[in-house]
Amino acid sequence: MFSTFSTAFSHLSCVVVDEVKADGVGIVLTARSVTREAACPDCGMVSGRVHGGYRRRLADLAAAGQQVVIDLLVRRFLCPAAACARRTFVEQVDGLTARFARRTPLLRRSLEKIALALAGRPGARLSGHLSIPTSTNSLLRLVRRLPDKQVDAAPRVLGTDDFALKKGHVYRTIILNMETGERVDVLPDRTAETLTAWLREHPGAEIVRRDRASTYAEAVHTACPDATQVADRFHLWKNLCEAVEKCVATHRSCLTEPTEDAPADAAAEQEVSGRPEGTRVIRRRERHAAVHALHDKGVPIQTISETLGLDRKTVRPYAHAATPEEASLGTGSRQYGQIHAYSPYPHRRWNEGCTDAARLHAEIVELGFTGSRRTVRRHLQEIRASGKPAPDKPKTLTVRTATRLITSHPDNLDESSTLKLKKLQSRSPELDAVAACVRSFAAMMTERRGSDLADWLTSAEAAEMKPLQSLARGLRQDFDAVTAGLTLEANSGKVEGNVNRAKRIKRNGYGRAGFDLLRLQILLAD
Repeated sequence: MFSTFSTAFSHLSCVVVDEVKADGVGIVLTARSVTREAACPDCGMVSGRVHGGYRRRLADLAAAGQQVVIDLLVRRFLCPAAACARRTFVEQVDGLTARFARRTPLLRRSLEKIALALAGRPGARLSGHLSIPTSTNSLLRLVRRLPDKQVDAAPRVLGTDDFALKKGHVYRTIILNMETGERVDVLPDRTAETLTAWLREHPGAEIVRRDRASTYAEAVHTACPDATQVADRFHLWKNLCEAVEKCVATHRSCLTEPTEDAPADAAAEQEVSGRPEGTRVIRRRERHAAVHALHDKGVPIQTISETLGLDRKTVRPYAHAATPEEASLGTGSRQYGQIHAYSPYPHRRWNEGCTDAARLHAEIVELGFTGSRRTVRRHLQEIRASGKPAPDKPKTLTVRTATRLITSHPDNLDESSTLKLKKLQSRSPELDAVAACVRSFAAMMTERRGSDLADWLTSAEAAEMKPLQSLARGLRQDFDAVTAGLTLEANSGKVEGNVNRAKRIKRNGYGRAGFDLLRLQILLAD
């Protein structure tokens, strides 16, 4: 029985346990120290002269689902050194007590691990379930007291990326050792100046893996110009997909499969319906012209936003779009509105002779439609003005679906998707050329043929698609890093994984993710 107790409570081997009892809240272990002398914490002199004693209550790890408290009798000794400023001192039991501590080291380490893994509130809830209750602030204080990670030199292969605390406003930068996966440091922003200062204070980086951000490229070029920069393939492919989506949005009219009664072009459609150009199209053109009048002069997006009274998220697409059509902010299926999801039913009823908008509204409300009667009336105005039967709902691809078809590997497309892609390419020679560029880029990336990048850039520029030409110009400016990214086998997956972990830690903080605390949690987490 005694050996079993000693095994379960091995950290109590330096004391004598006199009694074990339950007090209604948990288990209380009454213990006392057996040492006859102790060393003064100031001068180090060993003393055996006992001045007195008192009892300390230390919280310990739970046992059998119950809280455990150690009621420990410790002694106070007189310091024998006359020159020592400390006259008396209390003995400390190795592995059990520390000055002013109210927890055992075993419990403190367990709470530190919980705090690093779950932060404040979730950690406090878990601790309560484990019968080691503590508060949110206590857990956060434990993290802040942990020793900081000291870094003397940068790793040979360094990886860096940013992550958002508040998207579009507050960002941090994480730095990793790509050879070991160890988190090296976290910087308070993502500016070139901050990273440049860090690299100068921590020399030694020979290879730097990064995304396509120009700020990181500038910092590495300034602080360590001899280092090899490698652009991440994930971000290269992401940039290509974004360019393809803009190309598809520009040729949105090709996404609808033609029907026998469909007009040949937008002008014919306007002639049939008798409707003038929409106010949204006019407003889009006016905004595009106003934004580019300032952006072409080098005015920053924030200043343009304040001058025109538009949000930055509205200004940015117009500034980066070569034509008003490319600046369309709604490229998904939402552009059709809710009524179009129910359009087959009112179209069928219209062809049957029911042309009363109020009646049709009441009927589709029973099917789940939540829009107004006015929405149905406006939807039927086009059919009423044309004088023709209501058309069937056209088979239309969304911009996102068409982009997915073009950028997906052919082996990952089923027979139906492959047929849709072939029809789309046959309707639009421009999108067919874009698909050819995507296939050649994918082959170059998967086969690590970075030497073919110059030829690909030439073919992309010759495609006469402005989004692809803009992408090609950006890749030429970062040519060496992109070539290295398409040639070397290693990738930035470790960085992206740690970025996801940092975001999870930030969310667990419930608004308590101050930089000092967040940095320690990221660096010290398992």
